Amino acid sequence: NTQECTIAPKMYKTYKWIITFAIMCIMVQKVVSQTNTTGDLDDESSSSFAILMMLGLLIITFFVGYALHLTQFPYLHEAGVAVIAGMIVGAVVRYAFTDSQETIHRAILFDQETFFLLLLPPIIFESGYSMKRGNFFNNIGSIALYALLGTLISMFSIGGLIYLVSNTLGWTSFQMTFLDSMIYGSLLSATDPVSVLSIFSSLNVDKNLYSNVFGESVLNDAIAIVLYRTLTHYVGSEFEFNTIFLAIGDFLLSLGGSFLIGLIVGLLSALLFKYTQMSKIPSLELCLLTCYAFCAYMFAEGLRLSGIVSILFCGITMAHYTYNNLSRQSQLVSRKMFQVLANICETIVFVYLGLAIFGYDESEQQYDIGLIFLSIPVIFISRAVNIFPLTGLLNITRSDEKISLPYATMMWFSGLRGAIAFALALEVPTDAHIVIRTSTLMIVIFTVIILGGLTVPMLKLLKIPMGIKIEDDYTRSNKWIRFDRKYVKPIFTRNKPMRGNAEVTPIPDMPIDLEGNTHSDSTPSSSFLETLSTESS
Repeated sequence: NTQECTIAPKMYKTYKWIITFAIMCIMVQKVVSQTNTTGDLDDESSSSFAILMMLGLLIITFFVGYALHLTQFPYLHEAGVAVIAGMIVGAVVRYAFTDSQETIHRAILFDQETFFLLLLPPIIFESGYSMKRGNFFNNIGSIALYALLGTLISMFSIGGLIYLVSNTLGWTSFQMTFLDSMIYGSLLSATDPVSVLSIFSSLNVDKNLYSNVFGESVLNDAIAIVLYRTLTHYVGSEFEFNTIFLAIGDFLLSLGGSFLIGLIVGLLSALLFKYTQMSKIPSLELCLLTCYAFCAYMFAEGLRLSGIVSILFCGITMAHYTYNNLSRQSQLVSRKMFQVLANICETIVFVYLGLAIFGYDESEQQYDIGLIFLSIPVIFISRAVNIFPLTGLLNITRSDEKISLPYATMMWFSGLRGAIAFALALEVPTDAHIVIRTSTLMIVIFTVIILGGLTVPMLKLLKIPMGIKIEDDYTRSNKWIRFDRKYVKPIFTRNKPMRGNAEVTPIPDMPIDLEGNTHSDSTPSSSFLETLSTESS
């Protein structure tokens, strides 16, 4: 095949850019060393070099991602590129830069606080704001089952099996206690299939498969975080089996409170834009829109609830109500703005994961080979125990649209581990914290690079349909939608309630200039102009 023969040379050319950047890092190190002969660099200069490295890594990652889209190389994705690029540059920083440049080494470390407070909120909010709400809520039953019960099954399965092979059988160098094993199981239960979902979206995979994988991963992260935090509260005290049930109760309280916070903040933003003239100043309008999104996350986190659930439902609420009260310019810009911001944050996260391999001192790099290699089949087993029985239970209760075996197998395969699992592993308050951190990092890198790279071949092997035009099913009428259109939307939106099954259709993407004017190669059709006049304020 001619196309396959040209892929390898093109991929070689793209990776030459990564090697070139690594050489540039060594040259920067020489400059730094020469500067140190006359005087040490201050923290500001060292931080500038670290930020320069990060910007260079982002540029290279986006460039290689562009090349991957051109070549349609199926075995590597942008997330994998970011991790590999981070590993290469992390090795250069570790072994080429002098030990005196502690500021640079600190700047490339994966920081839990930066991740949860700065990088994660834009990613989750964009997921809710651009979500196809109809597809999500049409599958809310299966999503809730996989996320709620599935995460508990996963935590018990991983924790129990790790305790068996580590403490009972002694197959690992470090013997994990029961509490250590359950904490390890809770953080490894957090799935983060960013690369898989991106591939699903680009290939237009079936909407129900996409919605189930996406919805389960988002809610599953929130559940795993709450379970992890609850378990860590019992470190240093006597751990009993009923602790797990207390954790479940805390989770239900956290889920309900977080949902209410996201809903209330989203509705307040809708009322603000409805009863003010913010549309006259689009830039201020967008600033307030962004501030409201972050308010939901920070409020929930400040109350020790789930910021992920809060900002997700805040994004869904704002897309459903607030979006209709925005000016035409803000409607056009907001979706792309949040998409770009989320893409940058995701790439930074994966770059940091690659850098983390070489970011710690040797005293903090204790690798338990037995635990790492045993954890990989354990997470596959726990994922299977989670997905397949729950799928069978769902199919029993469904009269139509049953989940087929190929779809269930793809959901099982899509259980990648990501930055949330590693971020939680950074603050494990037990003697096993180093082993848990290094093992989690290796598992994350394995799933992102290997499993993420095998997503397209797996779709083809399972013969899952691709190239399907995904449309939102929110136009399908039911009692909740009719109630929303008749009573709720008139309260929170400027637009008149829609008639029949009609629903507000997002304005198509069109280039805009700095003044907010749109441009297109062809004159908009009269139907588009009519839609615009009825849907825009």
